[in-house]
Amino acid sequence: MSNQRSFARRLAGTLIERWVGRAYVEEFLGDLDEMYEDRLARGKFIAEAMYWVDSIHLIFGFSSTEKQQSHSMFIGNMIKIAWRSAVRQKQFTILNLLGLTLGIATCLAIGLYVYEESTYDSFHVNGDRIYRINQPMIWGDWNEQLSCMGPGITEAIRAEIPDFEEVTRIMFADEQLMSVTIDDQAKHFNEAKYFMAEDNFFKVFTFPFLKGDPNTALKEANSMVITASTAKRYFGDADPMGKLIDVKSPTGTNALFTVTGVLADVPAQSHLQFDMLGSLASVTGFDSGRSTWIWTIFGTYGMVKEGTDVAALTKKLQALPPKWAEPTTQGVFNQTFEQFTKGQPWTIYLQPLRDIYLAKSPTFNRFGPSGNPEFVMIFGAIGVLVLLLSSINFMNLSTARSSNRAKEVGVRKVLGSEKNTLVRQFIVESVLFVTVGTVAALAIVQLSLNAFNTLAEKQLVLLPHFTSPYFLGVIIAFILIVGLAAGSYPALYLSAFKPAETLKGKLRAGFKGTGIRNGLVVFQFTVSIALIICTFFVQKQLNYTRTIDVGITKDHVLQLYNMHQLGEGADVLKARLENNPAFTVVAKSGFLPPNVWTGDRYRAEGPNQPVVDLHYMRCDENYLPLLQAEFIIGRNFDPANAADKYNIIINEEAAKVLGYGSKETWRENSPLGKSVVQSFGSEEKLQIIGVVKDFNFNSVKQKIGPLLIMRNDNDKHWSYGAGFPSYLSMRLNPGSVSSGDELQRIIDGVKAEVAKVDPAVTFQYSFMDEEFDNTFREERKMSVILNLFTVLAIVIACLGLFGLAAFSADQRKKELGIRKLHGASVRQLVFLFSSEFTKLVALSIVISTPLAYLATDYWLSNFAYRTPINIWVFMAAGVTAMSIAAFTVGFQSFSAANANPAEVLKNE
Repeated sequence: MSNQRSFARRLAGTLIERWVGRAYVEEFLGDLDEMYEDRLARGKFIAEAMYWVDSIHLIFGFSSTEKQQSHSMFIGNMIKIAWRSAVRQKQFTILNLLGLTLGIATCLAIGLYVYEESTYDSFHVNGDRIYRINQPMIWGDWNEQLSCMGPGITEAIRAEIPDFEEVTRIMFADEQLMSVTIDDQAKHFNEAKYFMAEDNFFKVFTFPFLKGDPNTALKEANSMVITASTAKRYFGDADPMGKLIDVKSPTGTNALFTVTGVLADVPAQSHLQFDMLGSLASVTGFDSGRSTWIWTIFGTYGMVKEGTDVAALTKKLQALPPKWAEPTTQGVFNQTFEQFTKGQPWTIYLQPLRDIYLAKSPTFNRFGPSGNPEFVMIFGAIGVLVLLLSSINFMNLSTARSSNRAKEVGVRKVLGSEKNTLVRQFIVESVLFVTVGTVAALAIVQLSLNAFNTLAEKQLVLLPHFTSPYFLGVIIAFILIVGLAAGSYPALYLSAFKPAETLKGKLRAGFKGTGIRNGLVVFQFTVSIALIICTFFVQKQLNYTRTIDVGITKDHVLQLYNMHQLGEGADVLKARLENNPAFTVVAKSGFLPPNVWTGDRYRAEGPNQPVVDLHYMRCDENYLPLLQAEFIIGRNFDPANAADKYNIIINEEAAKVLGYGSKETWRENSPLGKSVVQSFGSEEKLQIIGVVKDFNFNSVKQKIGPLLIMRNDNDKHWSYGAGFPSYLSMRLNPGSVSSGDELQRIIDGVKAEVAKVDPAVTFQYSFMDEEFDNTFREERKMSVILNLFTVLAIVIACLGLFGLAAFSADQRKKELGIRKLHGASVRQLVFLFSSEFTKLVALSIVISTPLAYLATDYWLSNFAYRTPINIWVFMAAGVTAMSIAAFTVGFQSFSAANANPAEVLKNE
């Protein structure tokens, strides 16, 4: 038996001794300790929680057969008294219950959100032994982590490091056109959630099979595993096993894959989101390229053996790149390992599986969603603060209301009630009240969960958590903590009074003093005002991002996807759309702003030129005119000029990093006519024919980087997307779009043209301005949720203020009546009464302003382009808070000031 009791167990023991008497303590605590030791095998948290549950049972006599009947009668009497007290003071009861319920409901909803975000990938059986293997961003900032590795790291680990039980690779396969034939009818699907995986993938990850053998399902080339919902989409109710799926790659090649397994649908709480897995052995060139370290499109995961020292393993991994990567750097770049790394460490990181979704250090994750740890932290803090506000409300109003029960306490003492009995009464009332509020909050959350899920774009559930001892333990702990905290102060204070003093209405000044309550009101409004200010700035920043000049005209640009699936038909479609008067320009491109993520290494022509990292984009001669990009010097691509096939255009930032300086220096050192050499692959020179003004080709969260623009048909430059432009963009003629119906008619017309060229290709489109907007989708979602919870925080604070104002009005009605008899006007009385509360709000404004400034400045530091922090926002928030408080208190102050003095004083 454990001799060292935790604080929670010692506290429970003290309460048992105080409430049930010394005669039973040794027996009760002995039984509790034995049960605690038995439950430790299920976890300390569960054992502690159940210790408290059993303690409560003992306190109220459920474990004592001798006192069960008397305890039941006693508790029943307490409940009756609590009910009568609540009914007698209806206004306080409603305000208390409403504020507490709203606070608990808000915290529960946020708690479910935080729990889901924090428990991604927890369903894997060996999840605590699985790590993703990351490396530095070798194509950019080496201080950042990259979650995509070359396949060579796996070969090196398998050869040298026995600490891993399994190492497996998956490869992002791009969006594919899938076709199946059912009853002589062809069905076509665009699949974005399609990866290639090694045959040992299911030895590492727990994705349950419904059909097939996980050990062999991906062993052979051209084998495929699909999820149950995908099987339903493709084959209906037919057995999918052995069926053929025709896969058309972005390069236009076709391959038939055989379905060898069916999985249960991938859980939403997985950072790997896929509908189909093809065998990695099917990938052309994989066998010949499996030792390279620069084909960085593979997610690499390792499952370590039981008892592995991860810190020691990490040290072993650092020895791999210098030894195993140098053949790649020499063979591809003609550089030594040190030359390639520029002296920077090629660090290998082990990232725990359950930390991937909410990674503290951002990584480039192409295999599924990534969470935002800052959002989780912000919402978690808001949940705790709102719960704290509602709990403060409850305690504030409970202590205020309890002073009206001083005479009741005096009568009870005269009639023989002991102090312990009175203490129990107040605490039982408080715990019952919190219990009712908690039950009501659970009901509200369950009823509103669908709406919250829509808002947060989540799949949160509540009812399954009722089977979790952790969840129940948290609920019970909250009820006890808040109930005891709110009930203990009035219980211990009032029960200590002498009956004679309480019956005469003599209370100690300390209890009548409002210092503690005023301090709590200041805290409530400090939090509420800080939330108002932060909400203002979040909305201001989001509005600011919509008005930033991104350097191109992003409005009225319609974009079509999957054009590579048309093959040569893309040119046919382009020609037809160019004849459509609804469009002024039609262009092909390999990527679309704001999602140009590709990059490579280049150097300017000449001896000893440094290698620099540039983004690159492929397009035709129409794309820059379509964007309305501004040329500073030089010209656009000319289709009549054969040499332009291998010429390039760069932006201002690229000119700087290549060593040509800014435009002010180009008269002496012009980049025009100079050449750039790709540091990887071909040594062909790419001549610069133009420089365009910088424009945002990625999210406006980031600063504009260096960009190299080349023709789609440049076949001497190795790059991602070479030879198969995936997008067709059209600038709408403003005169052709007079209404939403007209725009829809144009879109339907384009859809019909795509179907004429190839009915198998799924029609997908977007608008460029919407794509720029979508880069702030998470922030916009955060803004809406923040607005909602800010309003709730203000409502809760105002409920508390309203209740205290009502209490104060009742306490000061005699004073106000006397002042009115002596000539005070209603206006003077309203000012006198309200000034007490407006001073508290003013103090809250002073405290909250610097706190909100620091929080806002920290959040805005995440943006390359940020809205200024204006003083008017703080002033507006202060005026808003003061107005809300004045309105809240005004009703009570006006009612109190208008009361008839004769009615108020007639009983004196």
